[in-house]
Amino acid sequence: MTSPIWLNLALIAFTAAVFRSAPALARPTLPFGVRIPAGRTGEPVIVLVRRRYNQGIVAAALLAIAAVLFAWLAPDVVLIGLVVACSLLGALAHRSIVAAKREGAWYAGTRQAVAADTSLRSDPVRPQWILLVPAGLLAIVTAAIGLFQDTAAFSTVFAQVLTVVLISLLAVAIPRARPEIDAARPSVSASRYREYLHGVLSLLLVSAGCVNATLLVVSLQLWEVVETSVPVTIVAYLPLVAAFVAWLAFSVRAGDAGYRLSPTGDEAETPYEQRDDDRFWHAAGMVYLNRNDPALLVHRRVGTYWTLNLGHPIAWLVLAAVAVAGVLAGTGVVTLPAKGA
Repeated sequence: MTSPIWLNLALIAFTAAVFRSAPALARPTLPFGVRIPAGRTGEPVIVLVRRRYNQGIVAAALLAIAAVLFAWLAPDVVLIGLVVACSLLGALAHRSIVAAKREGAWYAGTRQAVAADTSLRSDPVRPQWILLVPAGLLAIVTAAIGLFQDTAAFSTVFAQVLTVVLISLLAVAIPRARPEIDAARPSVSASRYREYLHGVLSLLLVSAGCVNATLLVVSLQLWEVVETSVPVTIVAYLPLVAAFVAWLAFSVRAGDAGYRLSPTGDEAETPYEQRDDDRFWHAAGMVYLNRNDPALLVHRRVGTYWTLNLGHPIAWLVLAAVAVAGVLAGTGVVTLPAKGA
């Protein structure tokens, strides 16, 4: 079935907004995934690169909207083209700053260091597991309704259980990821990062309940307990919308790795700059590979939240498991949730 034109336009606007906002949420010392000294954040070349990037995103979005309105290409092709164009703009911005950093020798004469906070290991941030209870209860309720309906279509229930399991694993793994500590102000940045982790873990557990609430309504439609209609579908996806808005608001308030949060104490700035570790980041700051880093998860430079350290052997096992799951789902061995007609 062809998607309504307003939905395609909304997806274009959303995609463009995500790409345009990502650099604004990043830490000032990581413009477009490039590590720079704190004293260089106001360089004219960075301001110019940001302006050109933003103009390019707007131009690409307008071209995509025109392509949909005048039916030049299929909407799916247009959306893919927009993602590719925005990604290329980000890569060009990354290369421009790398070149300026190299030519200007921005790190010349600086004292580089890496800071650590052992309290994040000895007294880690712990998930508030009670926030995961609604997700578990919704899965139990959905399973009970399915048994009462005497149906064999339990794919949504399996999806709910998988959501609880995956979110639980993430809630355990994220506090053990390598913390983002600024060598210039280690105590203050550690305090901010701890607060940031509290917010991320709480939102993560609450989001599991939002996902399972949506899957409950989808199950009721699939089993014909409620009719499949536009109002019911809107109600079904309201929890996901609420979760998205909450994540967006938190990301804007906290900033990348919590750098926008108010510090809980005062600290004199040290003479050190964060170590220039660009050599471990690839694909314009999207991919991290460092065999000497024991961390499995590291905070992303582009976008927000975490990514795998591809220098860690377990990272490849995780990717292999995801690939196997994708193949099984694609070949129909594993049935994905779907609404009935």
